[in-house]
Amino acid sequence: MTRRRAIVVHPSDEMYGADRVLLEVLRTVPDDLDLEVWLPTDIDYPERELSRRLTEQGIRVRHLPLPIMRRAYLRPARLLGLAGRALRTGLRLIAARPALVYVNTAAAALTAPPARLSGARVVLHLHEHIGTSSRAVIPFLRYAHHIIAVSSAVARALPSHLRGRTTVVHNGFDNAPPTELPTFADGIRVVIASRWNAWKGHRVFLDAWNRMTRTDLHLEILGDAPPIGEAIDVRALVDASPRRSQIEVIGRTTDVRAHLDAAHVIVVPSVLPDPLPTIAIEALGAGRALLVSDSGGLREIVGESPLLVTPGDADAWAEALDALDEGTIRAAAAAARERFDRLFARDTFDRRIRAELWDLVPRS
Repeated sequence: MTRRRAIVVHPSDEMYGADRVLLEVLRTVPDDLDLEVWLPTDIDYPERELSRRLTEQGIRVRHLPLPIMRRAYLRPARLLGLAGRALRTGLRLIAARPALVYVNTAAAALTAPPARLSGARVVLHLHEHIGTSSRAVIPFLRYAHHIIAVSSAVARALPSHLRGRTTVVHNGFDNAPPTELPTFADGIRVVIASRWNAWKGHRVFLDAWNRMTRTDLHLEILGDAPPIGEAIDVRALVDASPRRSQIEVIGRTTDVRAHLDAAHVIVVPSVLPDPLPTIAIEALGAGRALLVSDSGGLREIVGESPLLVTPGDADAWAEALDALDEGTIRAAAAAARERFDRLFARDTFDRRIRAELWDLVPRS
């Protein structure tokens, strides 16, 4: 059997949304593909969670000075360094002569032009909503032969000349069956779980939490600040809250599912279009109600739901929290797993990814 070579370029070494999706994608790699994953060295990831998991699965990993398009580098003083990393990456790709370069996320899109020059087929997996602040990435997306978008919302935001080469493949996961909802006798338990990026909406949601009138809601906050980029000091906001006694900051955890099982409602209050947040899909799989911003790919996750809230509107979020009741929560939870199985199950994802990625790798 002829061995084909593929190189995967990914912009982080942790275990959040796109990292977890990458693990799911690489589960589907065909046996005749020689695979290597390239991860960046510009940020120190002390735990190297992703590379550790990849190594455990027998996948080769290289840590290299990759040209990752972080906002801090898109300044005149930093562009020369970024260009130098792109040139060195291109030379490595030409020397490697892969049949496929799989670029995971728009942040790594600067590798697409040299990957194309190397003669490889270039597939870019787009996890981001390309808005006004991220338009700089568009010229590099055109070097991808094919784009996989994680949601229809992500695909629609692309310029028309890119939409023709874009296919939507919703992320899929293998979730354990749902557990029974906790009792409502001690109130309603709410969980928010994401990186503490400014656009994820923690400030708006905690403002809404302070404005609501009821006292029987209890909040758990999971996650931590990003290693780079604009972040929210969640702990400071919680410490200043007049409802501090109703909030527990868990921080980073490796057992998100345990917190979902203990919750009644999972909230995703993103203030910008959220492409397809993993935590919302996990909540569906866990059979939990979702209270989310009505933007981006979130509507694709929850469907036509009464638990959609105007993004960035603290008053609307406060009203939505005050309106939560056992009947609405039970109805949303009952419908959640069926929607997960229909749209976001692992077997569906596996089949689509194979067709859109590996089956199209040129043979030498």
